[in-house]
Amino acid sequence: MLRHEALDAYWVQAWAETNEEGKALRIFCEWNAKSEEAVRKVFAKVPAFPLDHVRPMTKFDSDSFRMPVRQPEVPIP
Repeated sequence: MLRHEALDAYWVQAWAETNEEGKALRIFCEWNAKSEEAVRKVFAKVPAFPLDHVRPMTKFDSDSFRMPVRQPEVPIP
């Protein structure tokens, strides 16, 4: 299996697209890496593990869409 860490690429986490039975259809991995090539070098060490694409992504979570909470103004005596 893949080592968790390499010199130029670090695996962060993964998600799986599953079907109704729970079988993983595709796995999406998040990497911190210096380059696309650094990720490809990690996968080259495990030829049996399929690699479809390496693409830059932007992560969104619920905090990305929350409105800032406005604090009530309190008069200073």
